[in-house]
Amino acid sequence: MRKLLLLFTVGLATQLHAQIKLKINDKLVSENTVIKAEDIKKIEVGFDKYKPMEYYGLGRVFLFVELLNETGERKEKCYMIKEGTNAIKAFLDDKNVFYPLKSDVHPQTDFFGEMIRTDDEKIVTKLKYMGKYYNCKQVKLRISLYYRDKIGYEKYGDPVMMIKDQYFTIDNTVFYEQGQKEKEKEKVAEEARKAEDAKKAEEAQKAKEAEEKKGKGKKLVRSVLGF
Repeated sequence: MRKLLLLFTVGLATQLHAQIKLKINDKLVSENTVIKAEDIKKIEVGFDKYKPMEYYGLGRVFLFVELLNETGERKEKCYMIKEGTNAIKAFLDDKNVFYPLKSDVHPQTDFFGEMIRTDDEKIVTKLKYMGKYYNCKQVKLRISLYYRDKIGYEKYGDPVMMIKDQYFTIDNTVFYEQGQKEKEKEKVAEEARKAEDAKKAEEAQKAKEAEEKKGKGKKLVRSVLGF
């Protein structure tokens, strides 16, 4: 009982003192929580206790969300950008405000998505894609908050981390298994289509050869008859 209470207390403390905060279906989750991909209906990101910069000027602040495969390679990403001193300060001062990623619950979002191979930018669509095409049974969600100085025309300096990156684990097994079944069905359908195309091509070739043979026969008859 004491052990369970200690684990609960540690988990709660982790949530309360985390600089990056993640809500799944309106519930805060900690870094050591394994999130079931198929359970995600709503996902939101927030932050607090960031490292302030001495000067913001014309720089940019990025709130970055990345989906990593099992080897840590980034496969999908989305991000928010705030630029200009006033916009940045207003954004950073809104502590414990949560920003939704695109989902069925939040079809509109301030996050910009990249790299997804479909027209749908929803987080669950990205997870399904990673399960199907990248064979990801597990996905790491990495969230970052950093600043970049403007150093020239459309040029920005190296990122300065305002909060240490935080990682959350997503169990993507269900979407992986669904994706592999879909790929197998697609493979069978493609093989059937190729076989049908080959059969049609063969029949067309036979018809062509028969027509050519028929034409040669008529030509031979005409030559024999002299016309």
